[in-house]
Amino acid sequence: MLLAGIFLTLNDGITKWLVPHFPVGQILCIQALIIGAISICILKFEGKSPFAFVEYRGHILRSIMYLIGSFAFVTALRYLPLAEVVAIAFAGPIFMTLFGKIFLKENVGVHRILAVVCGFFGVLIIIRPGSSAMHWAMILPLIVAVSDAFRDIVTRSLTTIESSYRIILSTAMMLVLAGALTMPFGWEPVGVNHIAWFSFSACSFVLAHYFLIEAFRYAQVGVVAPFKYIQLIWGVIAGIVFWGEIPATLVYCGIATIIGSGIYIIWRESKQ
Repeated sequence: MLLAGIFLTLNDGITKWLVPHFPVGQILCIQALIIGAISICILKFEGKSPFAFVEYRGHILRSIMYLIGSFAFVTALRYLPLAEVVAIAFAGPIFMTLFGKIFLKENVGVHRILAVVCGFFGVLIIIRPGSSAMHWAMILPLIVAVSDAFRDIVTRSLTTIESSYRIILSTAMMLVLAGALTMPFGWEPVGVNHIAWFSFSACSFVLAHYFLIEAFRYAQVGVVAPFKYIQLIWGVIAGIVFWGEIPATLVYCGIATIIGSGIYIIWRESKQ
């Protein structure tokens, strides 16, 4: 899980570096093309048919949710510090708990409801509504968090019948299609050095998801999931080192609150 956090942060950091040079749709399309090609190669190596999808509706719905979150996330990187985008987006488990109760009729006790409230409070600390520090783009990581929560609900049922790499492939296919539709709005020429960075980003994405899958394969969710929040630490470090983005004290408080509530929610769910 520690390695997954490092590679996810690498992917986010490279994407943030690419954002000033290319439109969001072009970035997602090229990254997804490479991710899809890698996924097909892995499935072929495993002797599996890449396009033998079992549940098309689940793939489509999950891909749409990922598409919404991806466009919102990459657009947010254009305007906001990396640490703040990642921190707000990590409110996903909070929304997932809420949606699980609403849509899946899951039993959510008082403890987790209080943790959800604390998590929302942490998000508000970072956003600081009504203050001069608030930027309109802060709504975008919230969209990421909500779409990720819906995506993970769909993934819960999809992973029981489908290969992990086919799930990655179907999502990549959706991103390629959606990204390609933005071509008439103006794409930028891609140099050889840019292709290298796009490839590095895609490889980081695939490696991150591989390590995530393997972590959950060999350890209980309650043990592994809290380590996912170390990605927030990597995000803060990357923002400081590469962009000189030093978060305000309140942002650190908000991050700590989101991490605390998220870990508590995961711990309570593991006890069910």
